[in-house]
Amino acid sequence: MNGSNGYKTKQRDLILNYMTSHRESHVTVNGISDHLASHGTPIGTATIYRQLEKLVEQGVVRKYTVDSSTCACFQYVEPDMKCHEHFHLKCERCGKLIHLECDFVRELASHVQSEHGFAIDPLRTVFYGVCRDCADLNEKNYPEEDNE
Repeated sequence: MNGSNGYKTKQRDLILNYMTSHRESHVTVNGISDHLASHGTPIGTATIYRQLEKLVEQGVVRKYTVDSSTCACFQYVEPDMKCHEHFHLKCERCGKLIHLECDFVRELASHVQSEHGFAIDPLRTVFYGVCRDCADLNEKNYPEEDNE
């Protein structure tokens, strides 16, 4: 076996193992790079990007590009995962990307389609705001003062 090919396979396997073990998370290239480096298996970010793009093309990983100022996020796609059927929430404080499984939003998308002739793309539709954890943390750090 060619050492170069084995090395690339090893890199792909390391990245794929990371993705499957973080299947509930949306991860960035820098996050993957930091994790692998801290575990003694550093891989350059350009290589990680290339491997992730190949995994995206194969349908194994999904890529989320939220906006032009935020790094792309990636997530392992379970074989039966239906990520194309829901919208996303993006916390402007911690950066968390949350899957929004909500019948009301599906009804909204259906209404927009049937009444306005416009199909909303759930993969590119992101609602921005503050997640519950950040809101709770803010409340703990800055409780409303009683003016009595």
